[in-house]
Amino acid sequence: MKPKNMVCAFVLIISTMVVNAERGDYFDALVTLERNMLNGNSYVKKRLQEMSQHQKKFTRLEKDFYQLLQAHHDYLSSNLEACKERLKPLIKKTNSIDIKAKANILLATADHVLGNHVESFIALDKAVKAVPNLTRQRYKASILQTAVGIYQQAELFEFALELARNLQVEATKLKHGEYLCIANYELGVIEQRTNQIKMAKQRLMLAVEHCKNNNSKIFEYVSTIALNEIKTNSGEYEASNQELKKILEPVNAIGWKNLMTQLNIAIAKNYVGMEDYHQAEKYARVAYNRATEGKDRRRLQIATEVLAHIYSSNGNKEKAIEYYKKFAELNSENKIKVRERKIAFDIARRVSQ
Repeated sequence: MKPKNMVCAFVLIISTMVVNAERGDYFDALVTLERNMLNGNSYVKKRLQEMSQHQKKFTRLEKDFYQLLQAHHDYLSSNLEACKERLKPLIKKTNSIDIKAKANILLATADHVLGNHVESFIALDKAVKAVPNLTRQRYKASILQTAVGIYQQAELFEFALELARNLQVEATKLKHGEYLCIANYELGVIEQRTNQIKMAKQRLMLAVEHCKNNNSKIFEYVSTIALNEIKTNSGEYEASNQELKKILEPVNAIGWKNLMTQLNIAIAKNYVGMEDYHQAEKYARVAYNRATEGKDRRRLQIATEVLAHIYSSNGNKEKAIEYYKKFAELNSENKIKVRERKIAFDIARRVSQ
């Protein structure tokens, strides 16, 4: 063996020994909790409280990991400022490249929702650049998927498509079902937004299949919603709602307000199509409330538009005017945000260079 190769091998052995030493008695339990983060906020809160009793015995890596999970729970509970307050010191102090990258993408997401777009893109860029060097494969998929979503909302479809394809290549190479689930979902949504409906439908059907086979519930549900939105746009309102209502209970159990908003909007739109305005209002109102609680301005805009249409159709002119005004304000605000995100993206790229 050449001296250079011997040194590299020696460094790899030493680094592996250090990582294994840092993975103390609680690391596997923290990994299990992380994989169940979307099983409902009450479950996660209970498990985090149980784990907190052992913090004195945690290794440094386990302490950082625990803080990351706490921040993720804050995010899923829509406590975005609390999420950021945990992440900023964690990013500075952790020696784990995996935790730093995952913390950066979570920070990027929180800042994105809060409208801090330059900060969001800077954190996103740091996370994406770290992906090739990560040791935890799940984090590679998670970071790429989140970045794709943020690029999509900024209408930076070229960058979103590039990362989604990278994710699919990585998933195919590893024959990793969960990654294939996520990659097909992201590609399907991009194709749906760019009016490649036939391709989007095939892609989303593949996503649902991969997600179900790999117990990736959150992406199974968002893929199901996206797939049934295609049915809605084809006038298949009843068939769409039959499928959407099957996931209503498990989505509510997860407790993520943004996902609940998305599902209730989709159901409300089908009832509008069937001209059942009583049921449409019921689900649109839930969507409006969850979007407000989750500070999701983009989906709040959609919910107000649906409510305005409902009240206009059932003759409630006063409420129709009220919600059309709200919709107009949010629509204007969100268009400005898209422009701001594109400008922020350019600024962030210059800062990161």
